[in-house]
Amino acid sequence: MRVLLTGDSIIARQEGKNEPHLNWNLRQFLPEIEIENTAVSGINSGAFFARLNELVLSAKQCDNLVILLGTNDLAMHKQVPARQFKQNMELISSAIICQYYPNHVLLISPPAVDEDKQRVRNNTLVVEYTQIMAEVAHEYRFRYADLAQAMQDAGDLSKICRGIKNDGLHFGDRGYEILGKLIAENLKSM
Repeated sequence: MRVLLTGDSIIARQEGKNEPHLNWNLRQFLPEIEIENTAVSGINSGAFFARLNELVLSAKQCDNLVILLGTNDLAMHKQVPARQFKQNMELISSAIICQYYPNHVLLISPPAVDEDKQRVRNNTLVVEYTQIMAEVAHEYRFRYADLAQAMQDAGDLSKICRGIKNDGLHFGDRGYEILGKLIAENLKSM
């Protein structure tokens, strides 16, 4: 199975690995997986749409496409209004649907944050942008995974959200284990 992973720093970060941590985690769950990763740290939905050809449409065709966006859109110091975020996600969705059948696209919500450390994001905003992502996935009949809820369900966010930066957002092993498992479960059923 060949998978294109794309989105923001949550998909792109290496966190001490020689490749994106998520790539490494997915291989633990799905040893035969082939991964293309075009994620860009710091990107928001508007910039992603502007670079859609480079990041998705002209990338080597894969069996499945996984997109995680919203993390930077909801950041209060550079916030993309929720209405604009939804429009951006709809533009992205309408463009990728030409190349990927809906049941082969997985949209993932932004992650939950440790509010004691994260100063420009909070879980109230995460819920708002997560709901938008779920609506767009439903509208386009894409698969959807709620990473924020999976993180909340797993327990102590202060431990889950602790990575090398220790900023309450960029997580390490525990967070990537949750994300990797969430994606692997979805890929197995695609």
